[in-house]
Amino acid sequence: MTAFQLSATLSGHEDDVKCLIAPTDDFLVSGSRDSTIRVWYRSSLKSREFNASIINHKTSSFVNSLAYYDDGKEQLIVSGGSDNLINMTSLAATVDVNEPQYCFVGHAANICTLDALGDLILSGSWDSTAKAWNRTGDVVYNLRGHQGSVLGVKFFKGKDKIITCGADKTIKVWNKGQLVKSIVAHEDAVRDLVVLGNGDFASCSNDGIIKIWDGDSFELKQTLSGHQSFIYSLCVLPDGDLVSCGEDRSVRFWRNGRCIQAITLPCMSVWKVVAFPNGDIAVGSSDSLIRVFTKDSSRVAPEPELREFSESVKNSSVGENLYGTIDKERLPGEGALSYTGTTEGETKMILSAISTIEIYQWTNKKWIKIGQVERSASSDKKKSYQGGQYDYVFDVDVEDGKPSLKLPFNVTENPYEAADRFLADNDLPYSYLQQVVNFILQNAQGMNVEQTVQNTVQNTTQDVNGKRSRMDKPPSINGILPQSSYLSFSKFDVAMMTAGFRKLNSQQPQSCQLESNQVETLISCEDYEGLAQLASKIINTWQNGSELIGFDILRAIVTKIKPFESLFVLIRKGLSSDNLKVQMMALRVLVNVFSASQWGEVTFMETEVFDVIFTQHLTDLLKQESEGKNGKKRLLSITVATLLLNYTVLINKFHSQDLYAKSVEACDEYLPLLLSDEESSYRFVVGIGTLYCMEKKESLKELADSIFGVYAAAERFAKIKESII
Repeated sequence: MTAFQLSATLSGHEDDVKCLIAPTDDFLVSGSRDSTIRVWYRSSLKSREFNASIINHKTSSFVNSLAYYDDGKEQLIVSGGSDNLINMTSLAATVDVNEPQYCFVGHAANICTLDALGDLILSGSWDSTAKAWNRTGDVVYNLRGHQGSVLGVKFFKGKDKIITCGADKTIKVWNKGQLVKSIVAHEDAVRDLVVLGNGDFASCSNDGIIKIWDGDSFELKQTLSGHQSFIYSLCVLPDGDLVSCGEDRSVRFWRNGRCIQAITLPCMSVWKVVAFPNGDIAVGSSDSLIRVFTKDSSRVAPEPELREFSESVKNSSVGENLYGTIDKERLPGEGALSYTGTTEGETKMILSAISTIEIYQWTNKKWIKIGQVERSASSDKKKSYQGGQYDYVFDVDVEDGKPSLKLPFNVTENPYEAADRFLADNDLPYSYLQQVVNFILQNAQGMNVEQTVQNTVQNTTQDVNGKRSRMDKPPSINGILPQSSYLSFSKFDVAMMTAGFRKLNSQQPQSCQLESNQVETLISCEDYEGLAQLASKIINTWQNGSELIGFDILRAIVTKIKPFESLFVLIRKGLSSDNLKVQMMALRVLVNVFSASQWGEVTFMETEVFDVIFTQHLTDLLKQESEGKNGKKRLLSITVATLLLNYTVLINKFHSQDLYAKSVEACDEYLPLLLSDEESSYRFVVGIGTLYCMEKKESLKELADSIFGVYAAAERFAKIKESII
């Protein structure tokens, strides 16, 4: 058997490649979380190489699904994503002409799957519906029946028969818009469907299983096992072989129910696989790359590229959570590699001579290394911290003479998110962010998959066995003024938010109670529009401070949604609240709005918005907090200081004189109320310094001096003082 080998690696996207279509041998289309649709053409029909991509269309949201429309008269690229729209663009379109030829509006949530046949388009959405459309945007069939997101759709034996699958674990069969069959198909969400050449169809699932179904009776014919995690995508080759890919980093090829080849990629997730008419395949993954594989020797990559790909796989690392709990003491040694594997794609873990856990895969009758497992630094078990399980819980000394702070981290999470969480939990200045990220990268093993370690921490005492490590002081503050990036309160503790929602929900009158698992379901589906609607219900119907969690949900998701009609009505309701915590959380929503792409900055350019926020009511609540906190965290003060700091970033960026004048007045008014809290004062003085960089007013210098007089002994304030003087 001739095996698939790497043919080409296509780079151009800046985020996960979520969807692909390959209409012809020399034409490939890709969609990404970077909001772009790109088209790729082979340099010649028989060549393995592709020309640089052309951006066909750019949206304001993730692109999650693609289809190819060909009614015999016109060929169009169909795309869908988290803006809830279906767009149709010409094959020759470019980003310079960014308006689609057709745009369909009708879904209420992310469009995660598409198909096309003749003059019809089929879509599936997180809104639990599938829809069949004609080219003019009329809904021919509106398919309702799934109890969760519709994750896969396919025309089946003509335009009138349709199969769908979804998060409710079912496959549903529809005829002329009517549900005729529903199958509980898997033990977890069903992710994709593909129609086979003989009229049967296949499904794949988060349960790691592929199933083959009879196309007439819809009875289960065969179960295929081999993947070790979620399976995201299926396709069929021209010769009838089945191909799958998923979260275990592998692409697997199946024939007659048996895995005949497995290719592991050096990335976390393999999102999509499609087949070219010539039998090549293209794979989109979480490392922003597209890889093309072929069996045709004339299109195989040169030997140096093959070696580079092989080495990148060997040197990749994966978190232990992919494989579950591993008993290191019971793992075989390298001698186990002398035994023949039983099935193609089989994986084996061995304990190397230097006590690392290495992963091998049985491929083409030999064991090849496909990476190593990274484990917790000090033991074979996860560490517990505040109800969570982590690979690492670092002790970090931030300041001499003060207790160390706990920094929890899992090797599979984004280090920037972990750093942001750490700063928010400990009310540390945002200027520490890159320092904390570097600290994580330097001290946590298992970060070399999709991570480039830059700006490594200097003067850091490392102890990979989990003992105390020291993080050096933040970089020179002179590099901060003027502050150029917006701060945010982005902590999103799913477990805490879910538990808080359930507790508060149970305390509401029966008429105001919501489904107890609603938050958890919406978060797991990344249905941010649904979360926004839920937050709106909570804020409008819950009372006595319970509405706080509604604002907390808005705070966590506001950068991921478009502004809806009642958003600012809700925020104004929070700003008028007498509850100090509700006021604080409503302000934190506004802090985060600054970071919302496309619409955040423009929201605050109107001076009237400034006047709505900074009112006498806010002044009164700040006084109330300062009089009653007795040394505890001043959360409202920190929030107000952060909001003012973000305003100064906006003012400096756009040189708004009207907002400049208002901000100087606000600084003068609020400084006495914030001065007794160190973190609030620090953020406040960075904001003053940013305004001072724009226009060196003596009044600003005087305000800064009053802060320096109180915190003269703190190094971070001294560095700000140096840059202002």
